[in-house]
Amino acid sequence: MAQLTDLNVSPYYDDFDEADNFHRVLFRPGYAIQARELTQLQSILQKQVERHGSHMFKEGAIVIPGQLSYSDSFPTLQLTSTFAEEDLVLSQFFDSTNPVTITGATSGVKAYVIGYQDATATTQPILYLNYYKSGTDNVTAVFGDNENITADKAITHTTGYATGVASATTFTTTASATGSSASIEEGVIYVSGQFVKVAKQTLLLSSDSVTESARVGLTTTEILVTPEADSSLTDNSRGSSNYAAKGAHRLKIELTLAKLDVTSTEDSSFIEMMRIDSGTLVSKARATEYSVLGDTLARRTFDESGDYTVKPFIFDARESVTNTVEGKKFRGVYTSGESTDDSGTASDDLLALSCSSGKAYIKGYEFEKLGTQFKDLKKARTVSTVNAGVTNLELGNFVRITNLFNTPDIGNVSGETTAYKQVKLFSGATITRGTASQEEAIGVARVRALEYESGVSGTTSAVYKAHLFDVRTFTVLTLSGVPSPTLTATHSTGVQVKGNTSGATGFVFDTVNSDAEGERVRLTNVIGSFTSGEKLIASDSAETGKLIETAANADITITLITTRTFAEARQMFMDDADSGQDFTSDIELTKKDDRLLITTKKIHTLGHLLGYIDISDIDMSNL
Repeated sequence: MAQLTDLNVSPYYDDFDEADNFHRVLFRPGYAIQARELTQLQSILQKQVERHGSHMFKEGAIVIPGQLSYSDSFPTLQLTSTFAEEDLVLSQFFDSTNPVTITGATSGVKAYVIGYQDATATTQPILYLNYYKSGTDNVTAVFGDNENITADKAITHTTGYATGVASATTFTTTASATGSSASIEEGVIYVSGQFVKVAKQTLLLSSDSVTESARVGLTTTEILVTPEADSSLTDNSRGSSNYAAKGAHRLKIELTLAKLDVTSTEDSSFIEMMRIDSGTLVSKARATEYSVLGDTLARRTFDESGDYTVKPFIFDARESVTNTVEGKKFRGVYTSGESTDDSGTASDDLLALSCSSGKAYIKGYEFEKLGTQFKDLKKARTVSTVNAGVTNLELGNFVRITNLFNTPDIGNVSGETTAYKQVKLFSGATITRGTASQEEAIGVARVRALEYESGVSGTTSAVYKAHLFDVRTFTVLTLSGVPSPTLTATHSTGVQVKGNTSGATGFVFDTVNSDAEGERVRLTNVIGSFTSGEKLIASDSAETGKLIETAANADITITLITTRTFAEARQMFMDDADSGQDFTSDIELTKKDDRLLITTKKIHTLGHLLGYIDISDIDMSNL
């Protein structure tokens, strides 16, 4: 929240602009000091404080905790607006240091006055009470209607009333009631780059209802205070106020506890501290909300612990309104036509899904709900009949592909011995359809099924789901020399290679040799981690210790290790023995979600905290 008051006006002319990068005001002898320079000096220092503060704290963060609380059992007492034909001065009944005790002249009930609210055009004067003694009959607990009250101190409206003398009268109907309130203790809040002190305050949400819904927070008010309004700002250099030397003005920032409707978006000068839903506290500001520091802590928490719940959220589906089905009555959450918590209208066509209070850490950030909330769910009300319909079966992991040329072998193919023929995964996209990419192969897989998803079927832009299994990405070892015999001399594939010191193992898929990169062996099904510089053992080697050697009997070592991942895949290619039947396709990189997850702001996703996600729904092109 930026400062609300523009000081670049007469008579201040504070034209400080942080883009100028001015960091000091350097005064010079013999030159008059400008008022603007003194004001800018403060602005420069304030900007430094603001930058540091914004690094540490979020806007509206509680820096020095002032306890924030909500009460749904808050005694109030309505009074008549006048007493003895004199307007009530309600402040006479309040003393923050020594609470005033009032006594009912008829009932004998006693209570402390802990606050008050002056009368408005639509409400009576109201006292906030703390009852501590019942009436003289030991039964009556609250003041009666139209009852005179006395105070244990002298009260002055226009006329003075001595201690113990009636000085006010309760309202004629429903004088005593139980309402709801929000309170904040003295503290310091970070607002608009300033550390602002907030005074102890109590806000009456309702004088006679405990089911209020509201956003409760602090309203920021900026006031320019002048010596004409506050005589303490005049020059007191001689020990007394000099009214002829009025001096500088002051910018004052006040924080006032206030409430807004839950649907209100007027947040330009409002900082939400808590939210009340039908009398239930559903959220409240934590002690301190850190900014960049908080992001760092959240990142570390997520890295080491992931997403998790501390107190799980419990869900329960209930009827929106009471109804009866086959003689069994189901009690609803609302009455028909009533506004729901989800801003809908309660009806028999809705369910009310309740989410209990709970606490979780999502992406490292604390997320807590203090009360139960209800969300509207529409009941199934439409019917559709499908005859001889086809149901697609989701089969395992899938990747979206496009630009198809032919199709991969799925299942048994007449005249061929290998079902589900292997496809290679390349790191480069298709240049010529039907031809393997010239880029590096990063692994292999098999295709179990193809499923049309979008686009015009049969065109290069159509998108399909390729359901994969037996996905194996390569670990590429660059060797210090050429093995003799080669690793594929006895077996074209499948020789086990083992690290002599690391103990890591893998199976040879093939070998590659180039002038630029030397001799390399591509492994699949690697277990463990090979280390650079170690020697290698081959399962079919005839050498001592089965070490892999060159033709000159020099032990071969690893010079470079490259681990390929599925995220690098850009093309799928299948080599078919029959001419013209090779298969190619490009992997679709556009990110799409296959299910609607519950998302949060600072937060991101809560869906996987509330249930399990089937691995078959994972889009591998986004890994």
